[in-house]
Amino acid sequence: MQPITLLFSALTLLILSTGCGPKVYESPEAARLTDGHEIIAVLPPVVSIKGRPKDDPEVLAQAAITDRDVFQREMYSWMLRRKQQGRIRVEIQDVESTIAKLTRVGYFDENILTPAELAEELDVDAVVSSRYDMAKPMSEGAAIALGILFGAWGTTNQIKVNMTLHDRGTRSAIWNYDWVANGSTFSSPDALVEGLMRNASRRMPYVVR
Repeated sequence: MQPITLLFSALTLLILSTGCGPKVYESPEAARLTDGHEIIAVLPPVVSIKGRPKDDPEVLAQAAITDRDVFQREMYSWMLRRKQQGRIRVEIQDVESTIAKLTRVGYFDENILTPAELAEELDVDAVVSSRYDMAKPMSEGAAIALGILFGAWGTTNQIKVNMTLHDRGTRSAIWNYDWVANGSTFSSPDALVEGLMRNASRRMPYVVR
């Protein structure tokens, strides 16, 4: 094979591999802003489950709520473990406090608040929001709500996850992470969150490297 052909093949492979990787946005001010942060909170994720045509939309919506709660707690637990290991330098508000404060301001009753307003209500320096788009429920509780077994659902080809860090002071998003996971590899909430957070932490503010 000619050198030019080899070079072209290598460049093509690099472009393809880059296109398949996660997409990361980081504000030029992210390092300066997060350096002054002391405590953050993990918001309940937005969970979308595509489901099957025969599934009851109301039951599907309840399954999404079940998965939402599981994902929030898994994300919090992951960050707390890293905090205890000295690998995350900010405090993470405990989930129960976050949920209680959000309930008081009507968050779960569709009272729409901006991320900055949520940070103020939670009294934290920043909030982590996220969205999970899936073709089937992940947690056992969500599967039971739909009256199905995981094996009867079929394979999920992809799970799309988007995670954003919102700064309270500037009222803006200062970091964003887009990731597409293989559903056959991450078939449980803890495995999915572990994969997400492990990959995201390579570029996430607060992480001690």
